[in-house]
Amino acid sequence: MRRVAVKIAYLGDGFNGSQIQPPETGLRTVAGEILDKLILVDHVPEDRIDLRFSSRTDSGVSALGNVVAFYTEFKDLGLLLQALNSVSRGVYYTGVAEISDTFNPRMADKRYYRYVTPSKNIDLARFTEAAKIFEGHHDFKRFAKNETGRSTVMAIDSVEVRTGNGVIITDFCANYFLWNMIRRIMAAVIQVGNGMSSLDDVKEVLAGKDATFGLAKPCGLTLLDVTYPDLEFWRPETCPYTKRIDRDLYVDAMRLDFHRSLNYPEMRR
Repeated sequence: MRRVAVKIAYLGDGFNGSQIQPPETGLRTVAGEILDKLILVDHVPEDRIDLRFSSRTDSGVSALGNVVAFYTEFKDLGLLLQALNSVSRGVYYTGVAEISDTFNPRMADKRYYRYVTPSKNIDLARFTEAAKIFEGHHDFKRFAKNETGRSTVMAIDSVEVRTGNGVIITDFCANYFLWNMIRRIMAAVIQVGNGMSSLDDVKEVLAGKDATFGLAKPCGLTLLDVTYPDLEFWRPETCPYTKRIDRDLYVDAMRLDFHRSLNYPEMRR
């Protein structure tokens, strides 16, 4: 039996977060989906799979590069990816690396997140200036959900803003992020961009003023990637989920046509 780290991707609207929930809740989670499919295709008892996530994602939050670690009996890691992708619903397995028993996926080098928001009625200059306030070393106490015993003093390495196709894209990079941190930051940035709050309002709260700007919608947030020093993920030359992508692109095209047709002139006949 070997321990592996696997890169995974998923759309958040299909799950009630990444972390497994008690069976009586009936909630579908990323961890629950992965465990079910590992039990189906592998030969490791559930209590020995030892599934661990690099990064927790809340309900509605998507991922293109989260990482999970677990034990498997598969000797051919390409076959492992193929098997998991062939049976999975909503989770894509994109890369794999063999790891030691002591590897902790939480101990990442860098994490990269993206938040996408509509650009309509947003002043891009104010929005960008507000986003840049959070770059660097700060106490993010007012911009994170309280986690007992964890310091709120940390650094965000970079915050980059750009526009395209009617949206504003904001990319964040740091060693780690606190719970709800980016969504709370983005709530403040969006309020500055649409004129509901000022730059000084944001600076005062970041400096310690007891106030909050609320929580931006989870659907705008995606975990882009998680990286580790001296660990490279192998990807097969042939994409192991091409058929699934083709099917999902077809469904996306149908949904896009449907919604465009709702936007008049005369129901796009």
